[in-house]
Amino acid sequence: MTTPRISVILNSFNQGAYLREAVESVLAQTLDDFELIVTDNGSTDETATVLSKYSRHPKIRMYLHAHNEAVTRRFNQAIASARGEFVSFLYSDDYYLPTKLARQIEMFDRLGADYGVVYGPASGLNDVTGERWTHGSIGASGHILRELFLEHERGQIDMVSPMTRRVCFSRYPFDESIFAEGEAIFYRIAMTYKFQYLDEPLAVLRDHRANAGKAIRRNADMTMTWIDRIATHPDFPGGYEPLVRSYRAKVLRNYGWQAVRTGGDVAWARACFQRSVRVGWQQAVHPRLFAGVLLSFAPQGLRRHVNRLADTALRHRHNSVQVADFGGSADKT
Repeated sequence: MTTPRISVILNSFNQGAYLREAVESVLAQTLDDFELIVTDNGSTDETATVLSKYSRHPKIRMYLHAHNEAVTRRFNQAIASARGEFVSFLYSDDYYLPTKLARQIEMFDRLGADYGVVYGPASGLNDVTGERWTHGSIGASGHILRELFLEHERGQIDMVSPMTRRVCFSRYPFDESIFAEGEAIFYRIAMTYKFQYLDEPLAVLRDHRANAGKAIRRNADMTMTWIDRIATHPDFPGGYEPLVRSYRAKVLRNYGWQAVRTGGDVAWARACFQRSVRVGWQQAVHPRLFAGVLLSFAPQGLRRHVNRLADTALRHRHNSVQVADFGGSADKT
């Protein structure tokens, strides 16, 4: 059996309605040199029925787990079984555009071994309204750790758009004590490896009413954990501590803002704002924090009305809801 260059790892959990489109988007790639590893994290919906149609497909291997466990553990298990030199992730509610693998391999073939990741902007799709857009991105190449901390509000590197050398995950495996580490893995990879930006959307992130990124409080807890840990990592460069502190303050402010804007716990939102200012006093004069605090004290009806008006004025494309928790999906926002 020929060893594939690319291992696509598809993580699935209770998203049977979207799963077939995700699988077919991989099988429809213009580059054929891949294997597809499907790891289902204990789904209880129609996922097993959908996947049964691919049980004999020569390019697909499946790991159908009976229990839901940390996404980070499932990723590490799948990577351990991967045979490709490169790894590309996919969540079961998202999908690839046909040239994703081909375009990223073409780029890797022009780069040295010190480049670990080729990434780009993702397309967004509102599953309720049908609206499409292109997500923002920091758009930086080379050693980009500084840009990841300084420019993250322009757009994060999501989990689905990049392609990564598998060796990067040997040096930096996912932290299994964090349920869904998500794009934080790229901050650790960036401590050592270079990144190359490809200004071309090659994947579609579906925004629906149950995205795991809408579990704001749990995502906030996980984010604070990985921020604490990266600063003490042996590979973390000296002199970057002020960047981490500023990043932490901004992230806390933004989580508070998300909670207020999506009808979440306003007391928790105010606690995020307070922590943000304690970490970085400059946040006290940021318009988003100031507006968020005011909005958090408004009556619920008025807050909903203001948020609806703001969504319309800002042409907000996402589904503005929160979910209380999530299982084995993802943490995209």
